[in-house]
Amino acid sequence: MTNRTKAQCRDQARSDRLALVFDNDRHIDAISEFLLSPQRVPGWVVGYSPMGGEVDLRGLYKRQDLAPFALTRTPDRSRGLDLTVHPFESPSETHPYGYQQPVADAPVVADNEIGVVLVPGLAFSRAGVRLGHGMGYYDRFLARLLPYGTQFIGVTGGYIVDDLPADEHDIGMSHLVDAQRVWAVDQAV
Repeated sequence: MTNRTKAQCRDQARSDRLALVFDNDRHIDAISEFLLSPQRVPGWVVGYSPMGGEVDLRGLYKRQDLAPFALTRTPDRSRGLDLTVHPFESPSETHPYGYQQPVADAPVVADNEIGVVLVPGLAFSRAGVRLGHGMGYYDRFLARLLPYGTQFIGVTGGYIVDDLPADEHDIGMSHLVDAQRVWAVDQAV
């Protein structure tokens, strides 16, 4: 995918991912093992509510032995473009794209209290470059967390490629996960 634009890579990833079958339970097991390890940064673990074609980690968020879990909320455009983070147990509503997310007035988790973010993506490179849907929500969110040493774990159901285009504002992952394990990546982009 190297000599292609992000739009071309997104089209290719969406097409290729149609053939993938996600093993949600094995991803949950791999992430659970990491969260129980001394490698993990303490604090809230931020997950996501899956859209179609994303690994479903909702079973993980019920594991009270692992961490306090929180979920992202995608704002409606009238409230800006920044994701907010709310405790997993917060009341939820259906986003226009069909997934569940915390309601707007749910309590907010402070950025400096977040230790790990489980980041969905269409594809990731082996160096940790993320290819998202193109709206920049996660890049803005992750940039806010950089000063706190938060770990970013790319979750893609195994669609990991050799190379992806990256822009200056793209935030790299510190870790990737597949159905086997979570591993640290080289941050050189």
